[in-house]
Amino acid sequence: MEAHANSNRDTGIVAFQCPKCGHGLEQTIEMLKMQTRMHCSGCGVAINIDTDRLSDAIEEIRAAAELVPPEITIKFF
Repeated sequence: MEAHANSNRDTGIVAFQCPKCGHGLEQTIEMLKMQTRMHCSGCGVAINIDTDRLSDAIEEIRAAAELVPPEITIKFF
């Protein structure tokens, strides 16, 4: 993302699995942007993440979530 390091777009927490060992990982976008890469605490592999695309995707998800009604009724005929 082109957002500044302390903007709302950088405050989200990203949870994912290590592509090598499947260990569960999570980190804030802000911390990911401050590092060139992170290391899996399960196997130690270095993981590079495209934080610009990641934070753009999170922003799109947030915007889409605002469009979803709080309740949906399904009728069966």
